Amino acid sequence: MRPRSRRTIGATLHNLEMRCSSLRTFCKATRASLPALLILCAAAHTARGDWTVATAAALSHDDNVSNAASHADMVSDSSASATVSLLQLIPVGESYSLAAGGGLSGQIYDHLTGLRNASIDGLLTLRKKWGYGAFATWTRAGISLRRSNYQDSYRDATIYTASLELGRRLDERWNLWAKYAFEHRAAAPGAAGYPGISNDAFSQRGRSFTGNAQYSLSERFSISLGSLLRHGDVVSTTHAPGYSIYVNSKAIAPDPAFGAGAYAYRLNGTSFGVTLGAEYSLTVHSVIAFGFQRLQTHARGGNDYTDSMPELTYNYRF
Repeated sequence: MRPRSRRTIGATLHNLEMRCSSLRTFCKATRASLPALLILCAAAHTARGDWTVATAAALSHDDNVSNAASHADMVSDSSASATVSLLQLIPVGESYSLAAGGGLSGQIYDHLTGLRNASIDGLLTLRKKWGYGAFATWTRAGISLRRSNYQDSYRDATIYTASLELGRRLDERWNLWAKYAFEHRAAAPGAAGYPGISNDAFSQRGRSFTGNAQYSLSERFSISLGSLLRHGDVVSTTHAPGYSIYVNSKAIAPDPAFGAGAYAYRLNGTSFGVTLGAEYSLTVHSVIAFGFQRLQTHARGGNDYTDSMPELTYNYRF
């Protein structure tokens, strides 16, 4: 869903109408999710711990934002995003630690203005270290709640996630970790699409497994390889929903963010992905990274599609 023109970013930020619209979108997300964020963060006040404040910015390009199977329906666009997060780490005994916090984020697109969005989220995790020292195996269980509001409000959604992670640093150079996650995205039904088919096209459920390996070439520079396997609901957009889409979709609804006559359809699919990355530590607090992700999705009824996304990110931790 997403290299973005810096000139375009500047022009967008100076567009008064866009600024006001994005501000309204952000305020909607904040009002809707602030109670959940406060509940999750309340655990941070039950014990003394360390606070971590982190910021991130990213520029990315997606060659198939619409997740379209047909070349004629493929829409590419670039985006810029920013995130600020606050997290408190709380030691619980010798081997356990609790983390609670939340974050605010926003994303703007060059052309697909309806996909511009703002989000607020909260998370709670429990981590266990199975031994002593930097090379001990660790596990982590977590839950999170996010509210995302879009400029085109019919895409607004609340996202619930539960995850389990396992990792270990093998030596000073190799670091391995894996994650299993379940996600439920709850959105309001859209406008009526086709008779006899649900119009709840933007609600999704899915399970995913990711595996990652990182190799440090030096104290500052590292490379990484990641893989993804996901099964569950996928949402694609087309201007010409044919018979195969009609009979295989769980839901169909208009999707005007991609233009007049566009329809979003939801169906079961399995995605396979690989990610290549490189990271360089500019300082002890900041990291710049470049990544490339390639996804291939096989959906019900032969509605298959591919998606490629390069991304440049900058992270700073206080």
